Amino acid sequence: MNASAAEDGVGDLIAAHGMAEWQRVVSEQLMPLAIDTTSNPEFEGSVVTRRFGGVGLAVVRTGAHVAERTRRLAAAGDPHYWLGLQIVGVSTVEQAGNRSELRPGDFALYDSSMPYRREFPGDSETFVAIIPQQLIALPPRALALISALGIGPESGMGAIVSPFLTAVARNLSHLTSAQGISTVHAMIELVTSTFAEKFGVVAPHPSARHLDQVMTIRHWIMTRLADPDLNPERIAAAHFVSTRQLHVLFQEQGTTVGTWIRERRLDMARRDLEAPGESSSIRTIAHRWGFADPAYFARAFRSAYGVTPRAYRHHGASGSTAPGEK
Repeated sequence: MNASAAEDGVGDLIAAHGMAEWQRVVSEQLMPLAIDTTSNPEFEGSVVTRRFGGVGLAVVRTGAHVAERTRRLAAAGDPHYWLGLQIVGVSTVEQAGNRSELRPGDFALYDSSMPYRREFPGDSETFVAIIPQQLIALPPRALALISALGIGPESGMGAIVSPFLTAVARNLSHLTSAQGISTVHAMIELVTSTFAEKFGVVAPHPSARHLDQVMTIRHWIMTRLADPDLNPERIAAAHFVSTRQLHVLFQEQGTTVGTWIRERRLDMARRDLEAPGESSSIRTIAHRWGFADPAYFARAFRSAYGVTPRAYRHHGASGSTAPGEK
């Protein structure tokens, strides 16, 4: 969600008529997208937004249109996951070679730092959560596969999470700040558990204690991933905590400082490797994300994704072994 959105603010309904007006509303209230309403000259849309604990929530009602996160737009801003729940109507989402049709009760995650396309062929109501990527605690190989993967409400965690998200949407305008923060924490854990179940992996269960402090530290780290000298001592000093306190904060989130940094670097390198038109060498991409030793990068990448960086570049996520397989 746009950084200008008020934290824990009471959401008012904002309506728009026509493509230009809706483009402005979406960019200001959610995130910059390229909007096409050519098929619907009488387009109308509305959105109600709230923001709790750094997570944006919105209920969006629109007529037929297409929304795209272009490569240029995806390169700007902090990386987030969009969680989209279809409430009324149907839509499609396409990203990283995956395509899902979403019907009422279905939901999917897609990545703001990569191009994606959403098509709404008719009147639609969706619930959207815009989640900082650092809060989705899944193993790297699972993160590589979740883009635009639809989850239905028929069974498993989907049968629990879909009604929960629908209830959040229906009560969004009435949430107090305290209720909103508790709701966001529960939502993130439920969604993470849903995709962990889908891929047969074990996801850590982060603590809600000190979460705001951890988010601040993680954001600081994300802006410095390219620095090969990034280490716990520097991170702790920059945030006026001891190195021991820093390790405790990350342990409460089910990980370690070193593991979290390595996984974020690998994830950003993976995205570059599969990005259309990215012609940089593998060595250059590794160095771009803080891997000074190409051999170490290759070993770490293969351990995380099951294939070498070169094979991944040629075949993308389809060239890697599914999570949980040997």
